Amino acid sequence: MQAKAVLAVDFGTSNTYISKCLGDQSNPVGIDFGVGRDGLATAILYRQDKDAIVGDMALEEFGDATEAERQFYTIRTQFKPDIAHSEDARGYARDFLADLLRDTSRQHIALQPQSRQVIFGVPSEADQTYRDTLKDIAKQAGYGDIQVVDEPKGAIYFHVQRKDITPVEAMQGALVVDFGGGTCDFALVVRGEVKHSWGDMHLGGRLFDDVFYQWLIEQHPESVDDMKAEQAEFFVLWFLCRQAKEKFSQAMALDRSATFRKAMGEFGRISGITWETFLQHVRAYRPSETFERYMQEVNPHALEKFSDNKRVDVLAWFRDSLRQGLQHESIREHAVSCIILTGGSSSWPFVADIVTEEMAAMGNNPRMIRSDKPYATISEGLSIIPSLQRHFSAVKETLRQDTPNFIADKIHPLIERRMAEVSERIADEIAVTLFDHCIRPILLNFREKGGAAASLKKRIAEQGVLFEPQIKAIVEREVGRTLSALPVDVSALLAAWFNTHDLVFERVGGALKGAHTVGTVSMDIDVYDNIETVIGMISVGIITGLVSMISGGAGTAMIAHGPIGLILGAVIGIVVGVLVVSVGLEEAKRRAEHWEGCPLWLIRKGLSEEKIGSVREDIKQQVKEKALEQTAQAKTQLEQQIEQYVDEEIESLSAISQV
Repeated sequence: MQAKAVLAVDFGTSNTYISKCLGDQSNPVGIDFGVGRDGLATAILYRQDKDAIVGDMALEEFGDATEAERQFYTIRTQFKPDIAHSEDARGYARDFLADLLRDTSRQHIALQPQSRQVIFGVPSEADQTYRDTLKDIAKQAGYGDIQVVDEPKGAIYFHVQRKDITPVEAMQGALVVDFGGGTCDFALVVRGEVKHSWGDMHLGGRLFDDVFYQWLIEQHPESVDDMKAEQAEFFVLWFLCRQAKEKFSQAMALDRSATFRKAMGEFGRISGITWETFLQHVRAYRPSETFERYMQEVNPHALEKFSDNKRVDVLAWFRDSLRQGLQHESIREHAVSCIILTGGSSSWPFVADIVTEEMAAMGNNPRMIRSDKPYATISEGLSIIPSLQRHFSAVKETLRQDTPNFIADKIHPLIERRMAEVSERIADEIAVTLFDHCIRPILLNFREKGGAAASLKKRIAEQGVLFEPQIKAIVEREVGRTLSALPVDVSALLAAWFNTHDLVFERVGGALKGAHTVGTVSMDIDVYDNIETVIGMISVGIITGLVSMISGGAGTAMIAHGPIGLILGAVIGIVVGVLVVSVGLEEAKRRAEHWEGCPLWLIRKGLSEEKIGSVREDIKQQVKEKALEQTAQAKTQLEQQIEQYVDEEIESLSAISQV
């Protein structure tokens, strides 16, 4: 059965965005309602004896109308937050949504909610009454039985689908900053649930439209009379100044040292605008007469902050709103793995600056993501939820089935190879450093000058004890050299495997933070660090084993057991064979180790070059085996760590597919 197509609505306080998506795909399409970009203003203009007008056309018509015409006009906007408690607000919302369907049908824009799965976004803090009310309003407006999903979750789905963040990151903790035209909302989402949300319904990008409107008036005072004469004040404020604001924001994001200019139609040209002058204006902002007159019509409560002609620092307003929520215990209890900026006003450079500064003050430095169309992020994210959930459910099952084979076929051979390499290198280094430089000269000297076997054993034992610090240095150096790339090697294998399942795999902290390019594949910080922890355990285990083998028991360990003990035993055996004829077997055994006068030819027979060489190879092999023995448990731990990471990824996919 083919999956149903999706219609997603981000019903905003100032602007509404709608996206469509086929049910079996994840390629959303935003709707342009004729204003040159996705979305439209959440506004409705009632006209006596005429159809109501919705969207940007409603604002423009109201702004352009004469005083006589306005006697028959009623403009309504900013009604979304009040639908749960105001019958009037519910009526405006129902009419806006119904007339939107009417107008799109007239324009042959196929929304067709009756044949689609319809999803509406809701503010995170919306209670059940609000959600039920929105469902009733949407049904009355012709959208059928809708689903409601928290708006921040739409932003998360959008960026997970784009592979900007991993499902694991999304589940660990994502701070969503939704700064739109009329409101500013913040939400911490952990494992698909909103743990805390807050914001300010009067702080929005429309304030910056007014800043540019005031600039135009300051630089061209004569434009006021021209706008009044043409009834164009609202059109200039809401349309031309919004365009100028957006262009300025884009320019400053690229280069804050630039100087901005923009033609404002027939009403003049603003020029000489810099980032510094912008900051000066927004840090001492007071609404213009035109803006204030409009807000008195649509939402007088939005002006309470500016009572008594008070000037307000808008940047401090944003910072205080953010900081207020960051003090909440839910934020302190959960690690924020990423920050998602959404909403049209999130493109302002100061947004990223302030959020980064406030998070740093809390000792946190998560990476920040924003799409190229932040105003459409939520609606597009909502529209792909069904297809993405189906995809994640399928991937989850495939991962679970493939994990044992992946560990056995890819991870196990890699770890085996690396452990064999490090054991070989340690054995080589000890053979050269201990045997060639220390023990071999003692054996050769004994072969040339003779002496008692007891004296030879003592000298070799002393070298074993003296060698103990070098064991630690050799093991740590060779383990570090050979296994340092193991986390990256494991990352590469996991990345390739995850990629075959259309998942991104990256480290979210430390030096590789934010890596996206091929060749700099990274992995989750916990798994990465856990591998490094196991590598440290390997070093300790090998050191302990080799110390016991070489220098344990005051250096007699390698004499009593192993190749050196065997060659000394052979020399002593030859001596016993000579002495037994003259003193008998028991006495020969007693004297053998301490006989100083043993003939050199007998010693040379026991210490031939061939036997010394075989001792070296035997020592090297025993060191290698001892090192491998100490890595056996570590190999199992590493594989378990990787399997645990995959399990966590599967859990994250399960959680995100059930949001």
